[in-house]
Amino acid sequence: MATKKYTFWQHGVYVKIIRFFVGPFFKLYYRFKARSIKIKKTGPYLILANHTAEFDIIFLGMLFDAPLYFVASDQLLNAGKGSWVLRTLFNPIPKSKSVADLALVKRMKSVLQEGGNVAIFPEGNSSIHGGPSSIPEGMGRLIKFLNVPVKFISIQGLYLSSPRWSYYRKFGPSTMKELKTITPDQFPTMSAESLETLVKETLNISAYDNPQFAYRGKRMAEGLHKLIFTCPECLGLFTTDSKHNELFCRKCDFKGIYDQHGYLTVKGQKENLIKHNAMNLQRFHDHMIVHGKTISIQRPSEVAFWAGGKLKRTAFESAKFEISEKGVKLILKDKQLHYSFDEIYSQAIQVRTKLIIYPTKGPMMLLRFKTYDSPYAILNMIQWYKTNLMEGNKHEFSKRDATTFLGL
Repeated sequence: MATKKYTFWQHGVYVKIIRFFVGPFFKLYYRFKARSIKIKKTGPYLILANHTAEFDIIFLGMLFDAPLYFVASDQLLNAGKGSWVLRTLFNPIPKSKSVADLALVKRMKSVLQEGGNVAIFPEGNSSIHGGPSSIPEGMGRLIKFLNVPVKFISIQGLYLSSPRWSYYRKFGPSTMKELKTITPDQFPTMSAESLETLVKETLNISAYDNPQFAYRGKRMAEGLHKLIFTCPECLGLFTTDSKHNELFCRKCDFKGIYDQHGYLTVKGQKENLIKHNAMNLQRFHDHMIVHGKTISIQRPSEVAFWAGGKLKRTAFESAKFEISEKGVKLILKDKQLHYSFDEIYSQAIQVRTKLIIYPTKGPMMLLRFKTYDSPYAILNMIQWYKTNLMEGNKHEFSKRDATTFLGL
């Protein structure tokens, strides 16, 4: 049987065309400036970068003079015509929760052996609060197995330009730069554990690390309630809302002001969103300790189903989503689906309005919520119930970065 080929000369042509026609727009719109990196004659490389926004893949692709083959969740590649375009132009390396990691590693190895460059966002999903997300175990072993030079790339400015929670774009500068390169001749002197530590330390990048620029917009805070979904004052769950540059509570008099540098000021105290996210999760945990057994949340949504490895998912259909201590329920037009929390293998946010649920049995589900609703809050509810019902009461929930559970 012939081995499947992943890299083709056309991909380099497509990258040049996109860079020529689309590049100027993105560079102007996002005020993006970066020095290009030449790898065409010295590759193949493994490219590792922090993940800040949905458009990271476009800018990272334009940074190099050779095409990059990105590792991407297979649910991004089963949406019909749009996914066909994505596969044709870039041929991403699919990763599925239903496929063993060994299969993914073999795909990456094949691309590198063909001379292609592999790009990974080790955090798996773009940051929702501007801070670094947890990196899965095994990066050190992966680097040793692939045995090619590794370039570390820092992405700055794109989070504050387009926060994942935000309805509207902010306007400010963005850039990328190479942090360091390690080569295979260094690997024998480094253990897998030390390589993994190097990856985590090098990509421990925050949107607030560098001198702050202004990111201006007309409706700065709108959508912030999707990140800060508990009230700092009355501690209400899902009582926050946002308008113009304000985060406020519909239940009490709380009000916070979001500024052009990405900080939220509450009662004269200015903190970045990383800190506010941690405080929000602690309030959420405290609320759930008291009310977790009685709370029930319902949200209108749409749902599509697909099986791992399939190239196309089902069409979206209307569904009522419910979550309570008993599990997750989907009420469809002609049936109801119920999953207890021990029947949910994993969950992940996709872009801004979608939530993926991976059951232990049956097809995976892609839920699309209304723009106003917070998949991040629902993801945290699922994780809280799984943690507390299956592992016992964890009082340090706020210290467990919820983006850890967003998936690769």
